[in-house]
Amino acid sequence: MILLYTIEKRVSGRNFMKEKVIVALSGGVDSSVAAALAVQAGCEVIGVTLRLKHPDPAFSSAQLCASRNDEAAVEQVVRALGITHRYIEGFGRFRERVLEPSAREYMAGRTPNPCCDCNLLVKFGILADLAEELGAARVLTGHYAKLSHETAGAVLRRGDDPRKDQSYFLYRLTQRELGKLSFPVGAMEKSEVRRIAAGLGLVTSQKPDSQDACFQVGGECFGETLRRLCGLAAKPGRFVYRGRTVGRHAGAHAFTIGQRKGLNVALGVPAYVVSIDPESGDVRLETDPEALLSRSFTVCRAAWQLGVPPGGDEMEVQIRYRSRAVPCRIEPGADGGLRVVPADPLRAVTPGQAAVFYRGDVLLGGGVIDHAD
Repeated sequence: MILLYTIEKRVSGRNFMKEKVIVALSGGVDSSVAAALAVQAGCEVIGVTLRLKHPDPAFSSAQLCASRNDEAAVEQVVRALGITHRYIEGFGRFRERVLEPSAREYMAGRTPNPCCDCNLLVKFGILADLAEELGAARVLTGHYAKLSHETAGAVLRRGDDPRKDQSYFLYRLTQRELGKLSFPVGAMEKSEVRRIAAGLGLVTSQKPDSQDACFQVGGECFGETLRRLCGLAAKPGRFVYRGRTVGRHAGAHAFTIGQRKGLNVALGVPAYVVSIDPESGDVRLETDPEALLSRSFTVCRAAWQLGVPPGGDEMEVQIRYRSRAVPCRIEPGADGGLRVVPADPLRAVTPGQAAVFYRGDVLLGGGVIDHAD
């Protein structure tokens, strides 16, 4: 009864009894509990797992998502819950729409956020298509986010656990995807999710949380892994500090704005990456942390949850998944973009990363950081 009450009260205020639903099973505890709650609520549950594994074992063995351990966990959860399940092969789409564009972004001296693109262009797109094909009413996932259905459309909100909120990665989703989605664990604390999984004897109850990167090969950075995967040529260059060469590197794609570790440059004090020139390969360094501060920045490819820019001036912007949202104002920018002016200067505003706009816990939309002023 506790589980039934949980899903009925916490999933958009909707009664799911006897509905056919798709649950995206990743092999983690969050999606496992989302499926369990749907079963307890009386839904007809179809578990779906996207196979995004590279065909070359040299890469697939290093993938942190869609690993063999994930699939083994999925199969145990499916047996324990007594639900049907299917795999969908998706690596071709994943490579074309996420990995290759991300690799090109790294080569252009930018730091992309592949998860935001993957959610729209691969995962939720495939799941929404499958829901229509199978006549499923909803797609459930284990994301820590919440939805409310209002007159203007589906409104995405932060999850209740601030340490696990994943709404930042979902800003690109459109009303088509949001209208079909539900997040059963979005109003829960992570500890509660693990307790439910343990109570049901699910193997995922103590499984560590997944990491942000899709691949982790030895000690190399994600940009280098993508460069090799896509067969792109590195651009070696200089480390430049106040006009003079202080070192050399093997490829500008391996660095990001604000980076301090792994530079292997001896200046006597900590140095930070403040700019990357993909044409020359020069990576410019500074030792003054204030050189990383930006009073404004531009955003391109803006996407608004309700299809139009929100009214009113009060909003906050979040420029990284683990950074806090800060008050800001937005103004029209060049080429249809936006100029974002935070209330206080922000550190290490990084081209390629997502800038996501909120009003309180409501996600308004977001875009890609194009240039820091």
